[in-house]
Amino acid sequence: MRRLLSRLLLARRRGLFPHHFDRREQRLVVASIVVGAVVWAVVYALKVAVHFVFEHVLEWTHHAATPLVILLPLVTGSLITALLASWRASNVYYRDENNRVHALNDIVGDGLERTIALYYASEPALDRALYGVQGVRARWELPTFSLALRKFMATLATLGSGGSGGLEASVTLIGESLAVGLFKPRSHLLPHRLWALRLWRWWRMLDPDELQTVQLSGVAAAVATLVGAPLAGAFFAVEAMYRRRPVIEKFIYALVAALTAFFLGRLLTPHAQPFLHVGQALTPPSHWRYYLFLVVLAVLVALVDFYQRRLRSAMSDFFRNRIGLSWRRHVFGALLTGLIGLLAAGLTGEPLDLTLGTGDRIVAEALAGQVTLQVAIVALIGKLLTTMSTITSGGSAGMLIPSIYLGSMVGVILAYGSGYPAVVLVVPSITASLVSLINIPITALLMTVEIFGAGYLLPALVVLVITLLLSHPTSVYRTQRERDESREILPGYTVRRIVAPPAWEGLTLRDLNLRARYDVNVVGYIIQSGQTQQLVPHMPATQPLRAGDRLVVLGSNEAIGRLLADLLDASQPQTETLEERA
Repeated sequence: MRRLLSRLLLARRRGLFPHHFDRREQRLVVASIVVGAVVWAVVYALKVAVHFVFEHVLEWTHHAATPLVILLPLVTGSLITALLASWRASNVYYRDENNRVHALNDIVGDGLERTIALYYASEPALDRALYGVQGVRARWELPTFSLALRKFMATLATLGSGGSGGLEASVTLIGESLAVGLFKPRSHLLPHRLWALRLWRWWRMLDPDELQTVQLSGVAAAVATLVGAPLAGAFFAVEAMYRRRPVIEKFIYALVAALTAFFLGRLLTPHAQPFLHVGQALTPPSHWRYYLFLVVLAVLVALVDFYQRRLRSAMSDFFRNRIGLSWRRHVFGALLTGLIGLLAAGLTGEPLDLTLGTGDRIVAEALAGQVTLQVAIVALIGKLLTTMSTITSGGSAGMLIPSIYLGSMVGVILAYGSGYPAVVLVVPSITASLVSLINIPITALLMTVEIFGAGYLLPALVVLVITLLLSHPTSVYRTQRERDESREILPGYTVRRIVAPPAWEGLTLRDLNLRARYDVNVVGYIIQSGQTQQLVPHMPATQPLRAGDRLVVLGSNEAIGRLLADLLDASQPQTETLEERA
C-alpha cells in the first residue's frame, strides 16, 4: 500500500497526468471504481440469494400436501422484516406532494424513496440548520453499513419467502449506504501509521458535492449489477435523483462505477443469465399499422399505471389507518399476498411464481412469446395486487421490475389482437411502463436500446412521448412529486410566503398583530429587483405595508391555515413557497 501510494504521488509530481485531471478528479475516479466493486459484490450476492431461497421455497411448496403452505414462509418473512425494521431503526424524512415532512422507517417498503431522501441529506437546508447538523455530518449521523445489512436481510426475507416486488429499489439503498460507509470517518479503526493517515486524508470526503458523487456511483453500480446495462444504470441514478436537471460531471463518475460493476460481473460470472434477454432478435415492423398499435399500447400502459397509483394510495391508507401495529401490517400483507398468488395460480394452472417473487421467469416467457392470453390477463391483475399488498404493508421491495412485468403483460395481451409477434410489442411496452410509472424516460430509452438493440429506438421513442404526456407530472415516488404551495421545515411547522391584500395598505405589523391573532411570526419579506428576488430576514414592526408586498411567515400548519383562510376570504391572494424551484 505504501509503495502504491508513493508511486501515485511521484507520478503526479512528474506531470504524468494531464493538468485538467487534477487531484480531486483522480480521487473521485478511484473512489467510483472502489464503490463499483464493493456494491457489485453485495448486490450480486443478494440477487443470487433471493433467487436461491425463492426457488427452494417453491420446490418445498410443490412437494407439500397443499399449496396453502406457501403462507408459512410468507408470514415468516414478514415477521423477520418487521423485526429488522424495529432493530436499530432510524427515520428518513421525505416531503409529500404538499411539501409536508413525513418520517419513514429506513428499511420498510420501497427503498428508492429513502435513497433520494438520503442523497439530499448533506445539502444546505433550513430544517437541517435548525437541527444544528449540516453538510456531510448530516449523512454521517445516519446509518451506513448497518443500514445496508438490514436492508439486505429484509429484502431477502421479503422476496425470498415469496413476496411480490423488485430488487432495484432495495439495491439502490444498499448501494448508497455502502458508498457512504466507505468514506464515513472511523478514527478508532485507522492504524496509527503515517502512510495510513496520508491515505485517509487523500480518501476522505468533506465536500457534500463529492459525497453526492459517490452516492450516485453506488446507486448506478447497484442498478447496473441488477439489469446488466451500465449506461442505463448510470442514467437511472442521475435521473432518479435529479429528474431533468443536467449533471454531466457527476454522471461520468456514476458511469465509471456502473462499468466497474458490469465488467466485474462479466469477468467473474460469465455464464450468468441477463435480466432481460431475447433469444432471437426480431426487427420491429416499419409500416403504419404497427405504429398505430404502439399508440394504443402506450395509452393502455398509462391507464394501467394510473389505476396502479390509485390502488397503491388506497392500500397505503388502509394499512396505515386500519391496522395499527407494525407486525400486524406485515403479517396481514403477507397473508393477502399469498392468497392472491394462490388464486392466480389456481385460475391458470401456472406455478406460484406467476405473481409471487420478482417475476423474472414470466417476463422472459413474455419476450419469447410463451405466455397465453388467459395467463397474461390473470398475471396483470394478480401481479398488480400482490405487489401493492407486499409494498404497502411494509415489505422490502421495489416497483421498477414489477412495472416491467405489468408492461410486458399489456404487450402480450395486445399482441393477441394484432397478430404481431409478442416481442415487438412487449419491448416497447417495457419502455412505456418505465416512463409512465417510474418517470425515468431517458433511462427507459437507453435500457431498451442497450438491451434489445437500436432497432427498437423508434418504437421506444413513440411510446415514450405518448406515455410521458399522459403520465406527466405524476410519479410513483413521492420524492419526485414535490409541489410549490408550501414548505414544511419541521414536522407540523411551515414557512410560507403570502401576498399582502389591499386591506393591509398603510398598516404595520404592530397594527395587524398577527402573532396574537394567528400565532404566526413574520420572519422577513421579499424585495423584487428586476428579475431577481432578495429575502430580507427582518421586517420592522413600524414599517407601513403596501398591497402586493410579499411577507414570509412561520407557524404551525394549523395557524398558517387559519391565516390563509382569512386572507382568501378577503382578497384571494396568491401564495408562494419559501424555496421555489429554479
